[in-house]
Amino acid sequence: MNLRNRRGFTLIEVIVVAAIIAILAGVLVPMIFNQIDESKISKAKGDCKSIQNALLALRKDVGKWPSQRVIGTNATVLYGLAPGIAFVEPAELAGLGFTTTQPVSLADSLVKKDSDTYDATNTTWKGPYMPGLNQDPWEKPYIVDGVGLDDTTVPPVPVWVLSAGPDGVFQTAKGAETLAGDDIGVRIK
Repeated sequence: MNLRNRRGFTLIEVIVVAAIIAILAGVLVPMIFNQIDESKISKAKGDCKSIQNALLALRKDVGKWPSQRVIGTNATVLYGLAPGIAFVEPAELAGLGFTTTQPVSLADSLVKKDSDTYDATNTTWKGPYMPGLNQDPWEKPYIVDGVGLDDTTVPPVPVWVLSAGPDGVFQTAKGAETLAGDDIGVRIK
């Protein structure tokens, strides 16, 4: 076989194909990353709604919020984190009006029956109300204002299940009527 009759790709053809692939990648990659961000936001919204439903079911069964403790002082902030991770007060919470002196894990009431919250004679706890509770998709805790849950003023002070959102910074102030910044949340009361 003669090498001159052999057909191959020219340099121009290879450059054109590479340019087409680069253009397609430039268009498709941002769309794919946008879908990933949207899925994280949807997951956080769903988690907040699940926590809200679990808290309302617990309140209905037990007759009190998980912030109202039997032993020690009432919880000031309820937080959701992966098991074994301790709550570290995000500095911005105090600046938003939250009291964080007595943080308590949401899992202590929604996933397991916490002896500090429910005494041994309490048989109305029908949990677990959630199979597990982890941090939000950006690895920050979900938070609930425990002090606000205990508030009995009329009209009630708004209380949210909050995720700090994509930027990882809480921006919704305690008792706010609406969410601020890119925070993601569901109002409990």
